Amino acid sequence: MVADMVKRVLVIASGRTEQMALPHLLTHLSAEGIAVEVRIPDRNRKLLPSIVASIIYDSLYDFTEETPDKYVVLIDTDGKTTEDVLRPLQEGLQRANVERHVPSLLYAYAQWHLEAWYFADAGNLRVYLGRDVGNVNPNQPDRIENPKHHLMQLLGTKTYTSTVSEEIAKTLDAQTIAQRSPSFAGFLAAVRNGDAGD
Repeated sequence: MVADMVKRVLVIASGRTEQMALPHLLTHLSAEGIAVEVRIPDRNRKLLPSIVASIIYDSLYDFTEETPDKYVVLIDTDGKTTEDVLRPLQEGLQRANVERHVPSLLYAYAQWHLEAWYFADAGNLRVYLGRDVGNVNPNQPDRIENPKHHLMQLLGTKTYTSTVSEEIAKTLDAQTIAQRSPSFAGFLAAVRNGDAGD
């Protein structure tokens, strides 16, 4: 594929777990001409509007890389409603006038945590764990309360780290996850298509 035809998408996520796992969950998009980079706040800072704005502005003035064609901010809902989590972030970025500096800025969410998406592909997760995934419904992963905690329990003595998250993500099938998780399907749609102008 010609380099000019590649759509560059910068995903801004909350932490190292997302930074390690998301490229594997999105690797199939390269066949569609979409190159994804994931950036996170430094020093484990919270994903506040000022931090997101800083990451966006850093990418705009990074002359060693091409400017992204699109920005997607991915947040965890942590058991709250999507609106309660997204609204303050969107309002803060609107006040900062960030949207007028970028070609496209979209928002997506993981219901509770990114780990809910792992349970959507229960077959491959089961293979990774070497055991059953417990009392969860893989057809409704977005309804799993505190999926990160549930995954940690299933790992037993193995500590859940960003490297373990990456190992798991490498074994999963994004198409299966998208069919079962509305939040992952929404995230994929934001990365892939976005609004009608993209």
